[in-house]
Amino acid sequence: MKIVDIDPKRIQTPPVRITSVFEAEIKEMFKDDLKKDGINQALVVAKSGEDLWVIDGKNRLDEALLNGFSTVPCIVRELTLKEIQMRNLVLNRLRGRTKASEEVMVIKDLFEVHGATIDEVVEKTGMKRDRVEQLLAISGVDLEVWQALDDERIKVCHAFQLSRLVDRSAQLRMLRILLQYSMTCDALREAITEALSIIAEREEVGKEEGVIGPPPVPTGECAVCHERYRIRELTSPILCRHCFAILITAYDGASREMVLEVERKKKMALEVVDGGREIV
Repeated sequence: MKIVDIDPKRIQTPPVRITSVFEAEIKEMFKDDLKKDGINQALVVAKSGEDLWVIDGKNRLDEALLNGFSTVPCIVRELTLKEIQMRNLVLNRLRGRTKASEEVMVIKDLFEVHGATIDEVVEKTGMKRDRVEQLLAISGVDLEVWQALDDERIKVCHAFQLSRLVDRSAQLRMLRILLQYSMTCDALREAITEALSIIAEREEVGKEEGVIGPPPVPTGECAVCHERYRIRELTSPILCRHCFAILITAYDGASREMVLEVERKKKMALEVVDGGREIV
């Protein structure tokens, strides 16, 4: 395969791509080796129209630009942007550790921008169907989930299960539980299935109850006439105003009768003792 020397300034980087990640020590060794011996492994570059795009060798390209290299060795292929993204998925994953979030963004770009299908991605990249489907599903998860995925604190299967929770706050609560207890993917799947079941039950109850309006005016039953009245129209014991007035009138009348009865009895007693004479 023919290798040509190209000015690194002519080579563009796709806005969405996967880049291999090095550990700090390996990264320093890579930089030192490149400064001493130059680039020994050719970059893979795609030509689309008049544009040149890096497919494999982004780290080498960055170091070449940083060190002011006038040319870099390249293998050039005629590819469309869609094919470039397909190759990027394959080559960089073979190089070593990559960020899962970048893999997600490339998959999303292939589907939303370039009209790729799952079957096409599986065929062109050799990726498993379930992984492609999971990566596509987790494109909408919270950024904290993505960060945990890139930090390798969780796996793609964990992120996929978390994506089933539409509510972001619920995602984050479950993420914290996952990190605390180091749950397996199966255990997380069961926990989220149970959570979704509870959410569905509550939504169903809400539908049956209908739209929640203002609370009803509290009422109580009058202890005498047994009609219902607003609480502020009742007294203690629970009586309507009408019955309360009758009761008060009856009470006042009974009280007067009791006073008069006492006075009559006293008068009668005085008449018996004193012969009806008034005692001064």
